[in-house]
Amino acid sequence: MFNAFNHFPYWLRLGIIFPLAFLNGWLLVLLINSLEPLVSIFVTATLLAFLIDFPIRLLEQRGISRLWAVTLVFLMALVILAILSLILVPLIVQQLSELISVLPQWIETGSQNLEYLRQWAIAQNLPINLNETITQMAERLTNIFQSLSSQVLNFILSTIGSIFNIIFVLVLTVFLVFTGENLWEGLFSWLPVPWNKDLRNLIREKFEKYFASQAILAGILSLSQTLIFTVLNVPYSVLFGVTIGLTTLIPYASALTILLISIILSLENWVLGLKVLIAAIIIGQINDQVIAPRLMGGLTGLNPVWLIIALFIGGKSAGILGLLIAVPFASVIKNVADILKSKYINQPQN
Repeated sequence: MFNAFNHFPYWLRLGIIFPLAFLNGWLLVLLINSLEPLVSIFVTATLLAFLIDFPIRLLEQRGISRLWAVTLVFLMALVILAILSLILVPLIVQQLSELISVLPQWIETGSQNLEYLRQWAIAQNLPINLNETITQMAERLTNIFQSLSSQVLNFILSTIGSIFNIIFVLVLTVFLVFTGENLWEGLFSWLPVPWNKDLRNLIREKFEKYFASQAILAGILSLSQTLIFTVLNVPYSVLFGVTIGLTTLIPYASALTILLISIILSLENWVLGLKVLIAAIIIGQINDQVIAPRLMGGLTGLNPVWLIIALFIGGKSAGILGLLIAVPFASVIKNVADILKSKYINQPQN
C-alpha cells in the first residue's frame, strides 16, 4: 500500500495526509473535552511521573538499584513537598493577599504620578496627553489580573480542585512511576514496527528531558530572582520571584511577567520598578544564554514561529496545561513529520 502511495504526486500525497491528520486531531480534541477532568488529571500525573523518573534513571546509571533509586527520589520529593506546603506556599498566599489589597492604592498613586507628569508637560508646552493613558493603564492592569486569576483558578479546579483529585493525581503518579513502563509498552504495541519503539523513545526523550530541564531552570530562576529582589528591598519579593520562575515553564511568559511586575511596582515607586526590570532582565538573560543551553541544548528544534503557534494552539485548546505541554508535543510532531517526509515524501521515485 505504501509503495503505491509513494507513486502519487507530492501534492496529492500531501492533500491526503493533511485532511486525515486534521480530522483525527479534531476528533481527539472532542474526545479529550468529553473526558475532562480525567484527561487533565492523567496528564498532570504523567508529567509528574516524567519529572520523578528522570532522577531515578540518573541514579540507576550510577549503579543504584531501581528500588533504592525510587525510594530515594520519593523521599526527596516528600521533603520538597513538605517544605513547599508548610513554608513557601503559605508565604506566597499571604503576599498575594496583601498585594491584592494594596493594589488599588498603588494604582491610585500611579494615576496621581502620571497626572503630575501631565501637568508638568502642560507647563513645558509639551504635546503630551496622559488622560487616556491613566485610564487605560488602570483598566488593563485590572483586566490582566482578572484574566490570570481566572486561568489559574480554572487550571487548579480542573486538575487538583478537590482532595479526591489531589489524592488521585498522587496515587496515579506513583503507579506510573512503578508500572508506567508496562503501560506505555502495551499502548505503543498497537503501532506498527518500528514506530512502536521509535515513537515511544521519542516521546520519552522530548517530554522527560524538557520538563526536567524546565523544572531545574524554574527553580534556579525563582531562587535567584527572590534573592535579588530581597537585596533590592522589593515588597512581596518571594511572590514576585517565584512567579517569574514558574512562568519560565512557558516560553516567553517570563518576559511578560517581568514587564507586568515592573509596571506594578512602578505605580508605587517608578525607580524601584526600573531597578526590578533591569535586574530581572539581566538574571533572565544569564539563565537563557548560559544555563538553559547547557541543560536543553537543541532539545525542541522548533523555529520560534512554530513555537509561538504551538503555544497559541495549546493555550486555546487546554489553557495553562496546554501551554505547558505545547512545546514538547510540537517537538514530537515535528520529528515525526521529518521522519515521514524523509521516508515517504522525499523518497526517490522508481
